[in-house]
Amino acid sequence: VAVSTTAAAGGATLAGQLPATGAWGSLALGVAAGVLCARGASAPRQRITPADAALFVVFALASLRAFLWVIHADGTALQVLSPHNLGDMALHMNLIGRWANGGQFWPGNPFLAGAPFAYHPGMDLWNAILRVAGVPVFEGLRWAGLLGAAATAAALWRWGRGFALAGFLFAGGLGALAYFQGLQADATQSHIAWKNLFLTMLVTQRGLLYSLPAGLVLMTAWRSQLEGADGGPRLPALAQMALYASMPLFNAPAFLFLSAALAACAVTGWRGGLARPFVVTGIVSFIPATWLVRMVTAGFAAPSALRFAPGWMQGDAGPLFWSENFGLFLPLAAVLGVALWRGGAGDRAARTFFVVGAGTLAFCFLFLIAPWPWDNTKLILWGYLALLPFLWSHLIARWPEWARGVVCVLLFAAGAVSLVAGLDARHGYKLADRGELGAVQVMLRKMPPDARLACAPSYDHPAMLLGQPVVMGYEGHLYSQGLDYEPARRDLARLMDGDDGWRDAARRLGVRYLFWGPREAREWPESSKPWRKCAPTVASSPHGELFLLTPCLLED
Repeated sequence: VAVSTTAAAGGATLAGQLPATGAWGSLALGVAAGVLCARGASAPRQRITPADAALFVVFALASLRAFLWVIHADGTALQVLSPHNLGDMALHMNLIGRWANGGQFWPGNPFLAGAPFAYHPGMDLWNAILRVAGVPVFEGLRWAGLLGAAATAAALWRWGRGFALAGFLFAGGLGALAYFQGLQADATQSHIAWKNLFLTMLVTQRGLLYSLPAGLVLMTAWRSQLEGADGGPRLPALAQMALYASMPLFNAPAFLFLSAALAACAVTGWRGGLARPFVVTGIVSFIPATWLVRMVTAGFAAPSALRFAPGWMQGDAGPLFWSENFGLFLPLAAVLGVALWRGGAGDRAARTFFVVGAGTLAFCFLFLIAPWPWDNTKLILWGYLALLPFLWSHLIARWPEWARGVVCVLLFAAGAVSLVAGLDARHGYKLADRGELGAVQVMLRKMPPDARLACAPSYDHPAMLLGQPVVMGYEGHLYSQGLDYEPARRDLARLMDGDDGWRDAARRLGVRYLFWGPREAREWPESSKPWRKCAPTVASSPHGELFLLTPCLLED
């Protein structure tokens, strides 16, 4: 995946689009890289305990439930399983559809006219490659989810055995204990910030389907290199470079964390004569990683949202916030730090990853990296995962069996309830009407794939789901990316309402096509629709009309 997507991104940048030959060629390179990596990688056989096996079963069942129904048909409706995916799915389907249809690469922002496109769409590019190769979009989304989840489970186990699996599956603090107080089950855990990671991260943040297994594999290999023991997990140097250098394309927070971990390993290894592989990985990866960082930051022009905000999302909750969100994890992490340095329990690798993990958590609790505070979770996740193996091996595993059991129940019971509630069979949220989606798809064939469309700013608009760039998309995406969308909103309203200066508004937005359907009628009920007099109807259906604005814009 690392080699295929990076090669496709390079070829598409040169060609201006993702051609079929480029998709097939990148897949061939990826397969070759995978075969070479498999021949050079090694890992010792280790026993899977009954507890590990049980956790693998839970992970598999949760993944099957989440990803087989990640997007599915229910009668005439197209639904998503998770409410968190209602807005995100439009973004993913838009990018996949646009690139598979021959749209521009690297694109202008598909969701806001005139704005830079600063995003890390590696998994969407991967699914676009599969789509060009003949894999239907919905099947591609399901299989990418299932295979990514399987790789994540395997990588978690390699990194921290069953404790890391449980820590990921059953994260969620103590918020779900409210279920036992007679309150209605809240599968989304809307009342806490540190939510269940499987439900709110792996299922919805598609970049994690790559960055989680890739990042955990890198961390496992680096830990083995720091320990310097023969027979440990080994990953070829070129494979490490490919996984690390491609990370910006998939997940920016993961790349930030792994860069810090790589630097820490190099510094720690310097004293023991083990720094060379870490330094070489960083040097060789610098150019491709910088190119990808430049791409996903729109030429380093993306607005920075870094700001000092101690307490993260604490607000007025005080200390209760931390106990409700993280339970015993933070106190245990503090005890682990004491044990690693004062108790003589620490080794070189344990201390290194503790410093990186604890440092990441401290940074995220003091600073925000995104306009939406919850997005800090995308970086907190890595600090949390970095500590899990050592929390078990260097602390909890050394306690009496009864104490280990009590601590695990207190750490994971509430998150287990959240996981079960979040995968309940009754959940399903309508994303689109299948008949409307099919009809609008036929209409949009009259438009070039890169032509921007004026339409209602709704996440469930068919044009969004079918890959057409729009003047303004879902506000949640625009806000979370720190984009100023008010000027576009005003111009879009002026155009769609037909107010004075609507032609100038259309010119400023760079829009040549306009869609008018039920959503537009609800959004602008008082519209005078002056463009009907000069804009020919390109296509129409019971679900709306598509107008060509170009003749109108030629008039004074």
